[in-house]
Amino acid sequence: NNANNDESGKAYPTCRLPPSTSCNTSTYTLIMMSHTTSRLHDFMNPLLVMMETWPGLTEVIIVWNSPRETLTSMAENTDAPSPNKKKADRNREIQERQYASQLLQWHNNSTHPLRIFFSLENGLENNLLNRYHPLLQPKNEAIMYFDDDGPFWSKDAMITSGFELWKRNSDVQVGAFPRNIRYMSQRMKDTGRHGVDSSIQAIASNARGVDLSPQTQSKHHHPLTFTPICRNVTGDTVEYNYFVFPDFDAHVLLPSGTFLHRNFLCFIWHPAFEELRTYVVTHKTYPDDMTVSTLISHLSGRAPRTFPREITDGVKEISRNRRMLMLEYDRDEKEERDEDYEEENLNKVDQSHRRLLWKQKNWGKMREEAVNSLTGYFGSIHPGTVGWCAGTPYMQKRGRGVPYVCDPEKPTLDLIPWLKEGGPGYDHCPK
Repeated sequence: NNANNDESGKAYPTCRLPPSTSCNTSTYTLIMMSHTTSRLHDFMNPLLVMMETWPGLTEVIIVWNSPRETLTSMAENTDAPSPNKKKADRNREIQERQYASQLLQWHNNSTHPLRIFFSLENGLENNLLNRYHPLLQPKNEAIMYFDDDGPFWSKDAMITSGFELWKRNSDVQVGAFPRNIRYMSQRMKDTGRHGVDSSIQAIASNARGVDLSPQTQSKHHHPLTFTPICRNVTGDTVEYNYFVFPDFDAHVLLPSGTFLHRNFLCFIWHPAFEELRTYVVTHKTYPDDMTVSTLISHLSGRAPRTFPREITDGVKEISRNRRMLMLEYDRDEKEERDEDYEEENLNKVDQSHRRLLWKQKNWGKMREEAVNSLTGYFGSIHPGTVGWCAGTPYMQKRGRGVPYVCDPEKPTLDLIPWLKEGGPGYDHCPK
């Protein structure tokens, strides 16, 4: 059957969905993808800190989407920087060479946890989806992703909180950088709200991940309904809300700071989804984030889970003597949660993520076109995320926009329910 063959004609392996929990998993693989040595300035110092201080990080895979020579030529360049350059630019060039040399040294050391996957040498093209390719063969079941330009969240946010949430929900995408899709029709709004409320009820009743699957939801009386989208019949459309990162009712996780079970890699590159992969690489906004989140949710039958990307008593910045970049996204989220602020500041949206794509004219409209195409392809949208505070007294109703918020927005670790004995989700993987 051609549908089960890969692009070379070979039989594609059988893909298997991951378990709903992975309580005994204690290690994880970090995957970052890059293509230019200029990004080394962004990720080399955060990477060094992670490798030296983050417990459980036993493997690092750098997916390099350019020829190997882009790294080796930079590392081997011994020419003095042009004297016509500013001193800061000369120093940056020297540092870039040092970073390239260090990265290659780690890769060439067989005992070091870091290795470079050179995409072009493995028969792949420069593709944002390469970081999800089965050829990477991560040795750990848990995969942690960061973009090469960040943002990079703290150890408390990612490992103490986020990794523990993933262990309890290893059959879904778990992350801290969510985006929201707005429904235009009242039918979709009502169905979506019911889905979020059902998800909250499931978490408050401490239902385990397996109990949230479509096969067993009925016995718990809180079916997690996907919202059908009937664009061709009723003209349903959605809006991509790129103004906020809501705790509740989000539908897309941006890749940086996400966890994913390695079993999903097989599905993402399955021949059956070749049309989706082609869409990603040919669309002007390269919507890999939307595609992966939507695909994973339909495979699992569940919405992604989210954790707070800022912990109040966590590390917010590496000391300057380690030359580390900021570990938090410098945003005023309280303002962003206010829809009046959103509408008044349409042209003031932060552009640090995918900043090169933001320079394209009509970027927002193109992203909206992409999300409508993807939701139309699948025909439905998952119920939406619930915040870290779901099922706790810290969940507060909101009068407009997303239905709930978490207060405080930036909790201390002792407030995270799955870390707290007796809290929702704790006994899914008890200490």
